[in-house]
Amino acid sequence: MKDATLISVVTPIYNGAQFLKSAYDCLCRQTYRHWQWVVVDDGSTDDTHRLMRALSDSDRRVRYTWQQNSGSAKQPRDRAVFQSNGDLILPFDIDDRLADDYLQKMLERLNETDADIVYPQMLFTDLVTGEVTETLPVADFDTSRIYKGSDLVKETMPEWRIGCNGGLYRREMWVNMSWLEEHEPIWTYSDEVDERYYLMKASRVAFSEAQYFYLIHQDSITNKISAKLFHLLKNNTQLANLMKQKFGRDSEEYRLANQKVLNGWRSMMAYYLQHYEELFDADGQIQTDLSEAYAQIEPSLLPMKDRIHFLFFCNEHLLQALIALKYSPKWLKEKIIQRFSNEKYRFNVIRERTEQLTRQQISKSYTEAGAKSHVEPYAVSMFCGNTASGGLVDRLRGAVSLYAACKEANRPFRLFFTHPFPLTDYLQPNTYDWRINADEVSFAPSQVQTVVLDTQTDAEWEREWQRQQFAKALCKEPRLQLHFYSNAMFSYDDDFSALFHELFKPSDRLQESIDNILRETGGRYLTVSARFCNLLNDFNEETFSEPLSTSERKQLIAACMAQVERIHQQNSQLPIIVCSDSTTFANEAKTLSYVSVIPGNVSHIGNDTVRYYQYYEKTFLDFYIISQAQRVFLLRAKGMHNSGFPYAAARVGKRPYKLVDF
Repeated sequence: MKDATLISVVTPIYNGAQFLKSAYDCLCRQTYRHWQWVVVDDGSTDDTHRLMRALSDSDRRVRYTWQQNSGSAKQPRDRAVFQSNGDLILPFDIDDRLADDYLQKMLERLNETDADIVYPQMLFTDLVTGEVTETLPVADFDTSRIYKGSDLVKETMPEWRIGCNGGLYRREMWVNMSWLEEHEPIWTYSDEVDERYYLMKASRVAFSEAQYFYLIHQDSITNKISAKLFHLLKNNTQLANLMKQKFGRDSEEYRLANQKVLNGWRSMMAYYLQHYEELFDADGQIQTDLSEAYAQIEPSLLPMKDRIHFLFFCNEHLLQALIALKYSPKWLKEKIIQRFSNEKYRFNVIRERTEQLTRQQISKSYTEAGAKSHVEPYAVSMFCGNTASGGLVDRLRGAVSLYAACKEANRPFRLFFTHPFPLTDYLQPNTYDWRINADEVSFAPSQVQTVVLDTQTDAEWEREWQRQQFAKALCKEPRLQLHFYSNAMFSYDDDFSALFHELFKPSDRLQESIDNILRETGGRYLTVSARFCNLLNDFNEETFSEPLSTSERKQLIAACMAQVERIHQQNSQLPIIVCSDSTTFANEAKTLSYVSVIPGNVSHIGNDTVRYYQYYEKTFLDFYIISQAQRVFLLRAKGMHNSGFPYAAARVGKRPYKLVDF
């Protein structure tokens, strides 16, 4: 192979703006210069898009593509491979680094051995201290040999003895052998399965002394407390099934994979119990994942020590309880409460836990603030980015609820909505001026009282309880500024429409867009909403749900389309506007002659940080268009989210609303 061989370095990226310059500089320092960098942006919401556009415009070796968020690194990485031109592929994560002679050494080793894959020396390195905590391949592994790929599979189980990050692959290895989405959903750790596929198909695998620095930092996926970490259980199960299929049930490969399933279950169970308070929103799915992995374990194939341990505690619930007693007796107590009263569990356990987390998140804003010379004793609905605050409707209903309580208590109300955008970009005061400047807001503990109140249900008794808590808080501390962190919904019991319109009217720019849509539709239409969250794997947000398999996605879309057609048959004289967080479903719906979709970017302010006007305009347009529809429908099948967005919009416009369960 000649020196002119093009190496395509492929990188998936999501909110990696802080690492872009150092990653690019790392490539520019390479002693081998015939490379291209193909970057696929998985829907970043930071400054990645602007920086990568500038970089690709200034350097012809850089190719950049943006796509809607898929929720995993695999899909954008595979897309980058298919967009590349090189005969050789080298995956490179944005937050890792390469030695300056990395490409040269990797290519030299591939030429020398005629290998299908060359793996580097992988060094796990602390980004702050520079300390190397682990090196792969392990010290006793012979890196001078050329291996048949399938013989190396055992070296990856139950723990990795070789490193696969930054390997150099012949293009046909990747294109022909990558794990296909049609088989299974793409999990966060799908490369755990992919890499074994590559190895089983590789005739020759070699190792190089080239150094790949896997950087460990606070933003690493392995350091983030996330429900997606439990995808490791699914990949371990996939891997075990693959080993049984390819090598047989009696093989060493399957025995090791079976042990990996047990190790994964044990470590994820401990992780869950240690961090369950931060994972409670995905509690049901996590326990399902744990149970499915546990059911896959074949104790007869385990090492004797593990087999005895497993068989002695073969009841999963007993084993959970015993592990809980070691890691978190509090979790066990809460599960007992949940067992006997789910309502009490949600109200007393989940609500209090959520409120405590909010207090922790906002505490820094108040402990580091100095006092102002004067503050007005406003009651302020706070959405300034110092804690998670939910979506648009969550925030608006919380603000309207506080406004309703302030009217009763005769206390001046203000709304401090500055994150991820100033609300005044889209909504202006109508008959009541709720605006407050940043210099009017004090965070000094001597001048402020915070009120944190979480919503767990839409039960009438809970809304009345919220109203009472607001009333009590507003009657206290008349000289202090009150900061309310709440998405309370008791305003729904009042005239929500009247209260909303006292507070808000569209900005001139937003109103112009609304008027244009109304003119195009003739002003008479139905709206059909559908919120899939992550089910269709095309919109990743903080509300946790696992993506469906490709066949299940097609079935769900077909079922939703059937409901749209049924609604049209019952209201054939009116066109339909579809409002959804899934571009896949929206595009499918648009194929019907009577359906239209409001153009623009699909966003959710609960997990986005972008700050330009057009990015969020569609969210407000959808809301106001729904509020003026003849009838409002929400589709909900199993797993779909019961969105409050169309319900609140219907309440604002006093429009008929129907939840369509199917």
